[in-house]
Order: sequence, then C-alpha cells, then structure tokens
Amino acid sequence: MINSGGGRRGVAAPELETAVPSPFPHTATVDPLTGGSGQLRAIHAQLADHFGEGEIPPEFRLLYGAPELLCATWVAVRESLLVDPAPRRDKELVAAGVARALGCGPVLRTHVRALHTDGHPALARTVRDGGTPGEPGHARLLAWGAATAGPDGPPDDRPFAADHAAEFLGTALTAHFLSRLGSALLSARAGHGAPGRAWRLLGGRAAARPGRARAPRPGESLSLLPAAVGPEPSWAGGAPLGAGLAALRCAATGDDRALTDTARRRVQTVVAAHGGRPPGTGSGDRRPDARGWLYTALAGLRGADRPAAAVALLTALNPAQLAASDVEFWRLTAPDGASDDAALLRLAAFGAYTAVACVERTLVAPAPGAGTHPRS
Repeated sequence: MINSGGGRRGVAAPELETAVPSPFPHTATVDPLTGGSGQLRAIHAQLADHFGEGEIPPEFRLLYGAPELLCATWVAVRESLLVDPAPRRDKELVAAGVARALGCGPVLRTHVRALHTDGHPALARTVRDGGTPGEPGHARLLAWGAATAGPDGPPDDRPFAADHAAEFLGTALTAHFLSRLGSALLSARAGHGAPGRAWRLLGGRAAARPGRARAPRPGESLSLLPAAVGPEPSWAGGAPLGAGLAALRCAATGDDRALTDTARRRVQTVVAAHGGRPPGTGSGDRRPDARGWLYTALAGLRGADRPAAAVALLTALNPAQLAASDVEFWRLTAPDGASDDAALLRLAAFGAYTAVACVERTLVAPAPGAGTHPRS
C-alpha cells in the first residue's frame, strides 16, 4: 500500500528556526570538490565556468548525486537552450512556459532570471507573475511552451523559424525533464536568492548585470559525454544537441536495479495512456482521493515494485504530489544497495524521461535515429 502523502513533521529546535531550509528535501547535498568523482568535478567546472561558483541553479545541483545523469542533462540543456543561432530570449520564453505549466517554481525562477539578465526585466516580471506578454510574438512563444505540457500538445503553427526548430524542441524537452524532477525533488523555494545578488545564472558568468552575455559555442560540452551515446533524434539534424538528448535518454532509461522489468513496463504503459497529468487531479494535492489515479495505476503490482513505480509515476505525471512518505516507503522496500540518493535520482529520472518521450511524440513525427554525432 502506498502512503497517501505528507511527510513527518517535527518541531524545529529554537536555534534552527531561522536556518535556511535545504533545497533538497529528499537527497543529501554533494560537494563536488571534496566528495565527488573526477567526472563530477569536470562537469562542475564547466557549470561553474558558465554560471559562476555558488550560483549554479538547484535543478543542476540536485543531480550531483548521479554524475552521469547530470552530465547528460547539462549537455542537452547547454546545446539546446544556451547556444546560438536561435534567439536566446525566445527559447527562454518556451522553457518558462513549460515550467509555468508544470508548476515548477524553481525551474521557472531560473528562466525568469535569465530573461532579466539578458536585458528583458519587464518581460521577466510578466512571466514571473503569471501574466501574458504584451508583444504578441513573445506571448505565442510562452503559450507554445505551456501547450507542450497539455494533453493535446501545441498548435501546428509553430512560433519560430523552421531552421531553428531543433533548438526549440530540445529546449522544450529538457525543460519538461527538469521541471518534473524539480517539482518532485526540490523544495518549493529552491532557487530563491539573497536580495541584491547579481543573478547571472543562464545569462553566463560574464553577465554581472543585465545585458547580453556571449553565447556558448556549440559542441563545447560534448567532450564530457561517453564516446558513444546511442542513436540521436533525426529531427536534431546532426547538431550537437542531438548527442546531448541521446545521452539523456540513455542515462535516464538505462537498466537499473531500482525498477524491475515489470515495474518499468507498467510506468511506460500508464504514462503513455495518460500522455500528461492525470485528468481531474490538482497539482500537489496529496489527499487520497486526489491520488486515485495512482492507486489505479499500481493495481496488481506487488512487493518493491509498487513503491518504486509510484515514485516514477508521480514524477512523470504529477510530480508535485510526490511526498516524503513516498520516498521513505520506497527506500524501506528497495533492494539492498539500491535505495541511496543516486538510485532515487535515477528512478525519478526514468519517470520524468518517460513523460518527455510522450511529449516528444506529440511534437515530432516518429523517425529512426540519425546516428551518433561525430566528436573530436
């Protein structure tokens, strides 16, 4: 039986009442410089070079406990969202639309700050406050991103040039992935910064104040990836972002002890059947009647398959409903050696990417992979 929600709450000690809560309620913080692997230190160095030490967004720091997943996510985001030639502002609006539709405050804040950093403070405030931009083109981009999270998908009339489509599609898909992980595993206030700090974030380390930073060069992050990452999406056209997305698929869906084949098939079947959030449930509503879709989806699963599938399904379809008790129950029932933070991140990533794959099918026609992008 899956717990109906709500983690245990204790009474805070007086000396801790004013402490800043951790942005990672379900996982431990990993220091890449003292407790990380060589791979993690290499990825952290590239993240810190772009964002600035101490200003790496929480949705990336969340993944420090699973370096291979962090690596693939960073490469996919960097090569889709951060590089030229598609206008950076426009891609930020798409990503913000996804995060806003999925109700992920931490990821939305990242993109709002990026808009501000890139010289669009009024637009950033509008997006932050849930408004509609006055410029029709901006409004269409934000709405298109949000529509990718809906059951019917976005309209066929895309608000961007065809030759930039791969960057926008990659941006939308990675925003779906991170927004689901962020809603499930980050605290609601993750990403809030101290007043007066120079929010550089996705604008780049060089942007100490609002203004256009130099866009990263395409392909510079590919050296972080394994030599082969599997088939790339044909719609990427051989661009570096295709290698990042292929690596993300591999890292998120590779064989893992946290999910048996039976549980994996159930997650894939249920997510495909829903194609998005389950109908009739409120985001973040953890009452038993609001989670009826979950109990129906888990029917027939036994033993450790049930709590593991629950975590993956919640992350995929309604991540804000994931409660501390769901994670605790999974840890108690998981196989020996498969209940640590890395296993939790991979389990949640499997659920998130299963949903991303459904979104991808609504955005592009099915096609075989284009092969592995050459790297030197």
